[in-house]
Amino acid sequence: MTSAIARLGARCRRVLALDLLDNRFPALHGLRFVAIVTVVQYHLTATLGRHVELAPELVATSLRVFFGMDLFFILSGFLIGTILIRTRERHGTQQVGRFYLRRIFRTFPPYYLVLTGLALWHTLTPEQLHNLPYEYAYLTNFRGSTSQELVMGWGWSLALEEQFYLLAPLLVWGLLRLRTDRARIAVLVALCGLGLVIRLAIWASRDVFGDSPWGSVEYTRAVYFSTYTRFDTLICGVLLALIELRFGERIGRWLEHPFHRALLALPAMTLLWLLLSTSSPGAGGSTLSRAFYWGTATCLMYLPALLLLLHVPSAIGRFLSRPVFRRLATLGYGVYLIHIPVIEALAGARDALVATGLSPTAMWLVSLVVVMLVSLAVSYLLHVVVEKPSLWLRDRVAG
Repeated sequence: MTSAIARLGARCRRVLALDLLDNRFPALHGLRFVAIVTVVQYHLTATLGRHVELAPELVATSLRVFFGMDLFFILSGFLIGTILIRTRERHGTQQVGRFYLRRIFRTFPPYYLVLTGLALWHTLTPEQLHNLPYEYAYLTNFRGSTSQELVMGWGWSLALEEQFYLLAPLLVWGLLRLRTDRARIAVLVALCGLGLVIRLAIWASRDVFGDSPWGSVEYTRAVYFSTYTRFDTLICGVLLALIELRFGERIGRWLEHPFHRALLALPAMTLLWLLLSTSSPGAGGSTLSRAFYWGTATCLMYLPALLLLLHVPSAIGRFLSRPVFRRLATLGYGVYLIHIPVIEALAGARDALVATGLSPTAMWLVSLVVVMLVSLAVSYLLHVVVEKPSLWLRDRVAG
């Protein structure tokens, strides 16, 4: 009897345990969780501020931290680039079919469940009904941005990443056809620069040559969500993967010198200061400045910062490598899927929030904690009920 209970308990623990992310780069788990929090707090401010009065200084500061999404893109490009390059080196082929299957089993089931649940829960507008098939096809980032147009508008970033996954094997195949790593790095740097060129060309099409300049909302819709204007952060991640795989040991030795560490830290810190300054998009920067901020500045900031994090032992790196962050990062995908509905539900309880008597800043902090805890709880349920069975099936189908 005792042994049967023990076996049952062990089976329950296996069912309820997290299927943790790969731990090859531990500090990146903590960094991913930081990115999650920055994205959630940005959306919380943007949504909650329409329902309750928040301190103007708090709103301005919160909206300046708009670049967490770019960190997600760079980390995604880095991890996918690492997988594809290593697979090619070890097996001589990219095993593209296996790569696609593994991506599908990891990302599709939770996305489709949440999207379908939201579509069934709400009474859809004609625009939402028209655009829903595009959302199922991961084309959200080409179909508007407002809640009146889309069921899950925040899925634009997931759509962009899926489009990247589709093209990444072709990109890596082309890179590895080149003869030298210098040529590969040059191509990736040129592609990163191309993102800025495209954003500037779109800006110039109206601000210089058009009858009227871009409005802030118009320019955001034209530039911020589209794959052809936002791919440079993902390419930057692939560039980091190539640099790390080919020159990681050499860079690690080079960074043993304090002066060399300062050479990387200075541009990263300078760009962080610039992005947090009053001229940033979150504080009402010009449409021209946004062409630089939305991709180029973040690439130039995150690339040296990530090299430092990967190679230089530090208190920050040790903190971000704590096991708890691996668990939290494992739930990060679900948190992103569900956090907007949680924020909207909280904002809908406006009277209850005001009745607490908390100061605007305290109300915002409490709301952020509540949104994170509820989103993590729902994400855990998604993980156990949907993600883990899907990953189990993936391992049997795609190996």
